[in-house]
Order: sequence, then C-alpha cells, then structure tokens
Amino acid sequence: MTVYISVVSHEDTVEIIHDLQPHALKAENHCIVILDNHPAPELEAYAREHDLTYLANENIHGFGANHNKVFRHCRDNLGMNIDEDWFIILNPDLECDREAIDTLINDMRAENAKIGAPNIFKDKEFQEHEESVRRFPYLWELLTSYLFRKNRTGVDRCTLRACPVDWASGACLAFKASTFEALGGFDERYYLYYEDVDFCWRARHLLGEKAYYIPAARMVHRGRRASHTLNNRHLWWHLTSAVRFAWVRTKTRLFGAKAL
Repeated sequence: MTVYISVVSHEDTVEIIHDLQPHALKAENHCIVILDNHPAPELEAYAREHDLTYLANENIHGFGANHNKVFRHCRDNLGMNIDEDWFIILNPDLECDREAIDTLINDMRAENAKIGAPNIFKDKEFQEHEESVRRFPYLWELLTSYLFRKNRTGVDRCTLRACPVDWASGACLAFKASTFEALGGFDERYYLYYEDVDFCWRARHLLGEKAYYIPAARMVHRGRRASHTLNNRHLWWHLTSAVRFAWVRTKTRLFGAKAL
C-alpha cells in the first residue's frame, strides 16, 4: 500500500518549503508529488534536492484540474495501484507530520472509509477548530454567511471517534484511489471552491460513499480565506462555484443521481 500525496503550488513556494515541508512527510510508503501552477526555480530545486516528484504547468489551471493531473501522473507514471493505494491532497498552507498522515489512513481503513478528512485547527496548540467539516449547504446559507459572518453549516466536532459527515474541506482530503478514479476526480468546471463539496455529493449519490471525519489526525491550517474580501476574483470564483453546486443539488433532487 502506497500513499500518494499531492501538493499544488499557486505561487506558494515559501509556504511549501518552510511551513508544509513535504520532504518531512516522506516515508517508505509515501510518494510526494508537487505540481507548480506558477513554475518557480526555487521550488523545483527543493523538490530535486529532496527527491520529490516535481511537475510544472505550462498554463495556469484551477484547483480540481491540478489535483486531477497529479492523480493521473501517479496512476500512469508512478505505479499507483488503483485498488490498493491512497491519494491525499494537501494545501500549501497546512502544517502536519507523518504521524497525522498515517493516523488519517489507518483510521479510515478501520472504518472502511473511502473519503476522509483530518481534525483541522487554526492554531498549533490545537485549541481552535477550523470549520472544516460541514453539512451540504444551500445557496441562501452562503449569502447569509457573507452578510452576517455566521456559518450555518458547521457540525459538532466534540466526538473523539471517526464519524461520517456530509463534506470536508479540500485543505486536506484523503481518498481510496479507486474511489477517486471511479468519480473521475474533481469536476474541473469548478475553478476554485466547492470542488470538495461537489466531490462528496457525487460520491454519496453515485457510489453510496460518505466522507469521514477522523478526529485523531490533527493538522493546522493557516488559511488565507481570500474569498472573504469583497470585490476580488476569489469572491467571484466562490460565488460562481456556489451557484454551480446549488444547481447540482437541485437537479439531483429533481432527477436523481442519473442527472450527475
């Protein structure tokens, strides 16, 4: 069993090298792949120095397209076994260690979970939870979250045991390779935001698979939350993705899973 770890850089060279430090996640059964969306010589040199797989885009692509590209490279060029191996996506602004990765996969295997997410915090003392696991949102809940700065889709994270959730943040998501393959990866029509929501929705309705929250696997996310600033392209991507998912949810309710 091999765990393939995908890290995509959107001009995140400093964060990857000094904060995430993917070289420290290397293990006998861990394969690290870095995809540079804005090719940087420093990041390429870092990957080569630590014997990490480095890929570079000729053109800029979105979140889902980039991780899909890494998955295909692992499958076609790095010997991924679709039936046995795992695929994990990590944001550049995460802090984690090998123990957290191993705990995430081992607890998922114990639960027979095919999609899983760690316990993400905002601080290194593991005191302040990030709202990284939620129930599926309605469009009106997105609007009220911006107007009143109140999240209405969060779920209780007091549990100490792994449990199913509607969806989990793409800051870190782990997949059985066969599940990622069966869904064709992320829907690349989402440029940024809601790819994770959409994937978990399709997995539930097309494959009968739920995402699992794994509380014992703890990580820290120093998220930029760029979409919370009005009048910028991140907000536009967030809003358009929310509308797209609202339509996906609606057509599923109207026409069933065959509409997905």
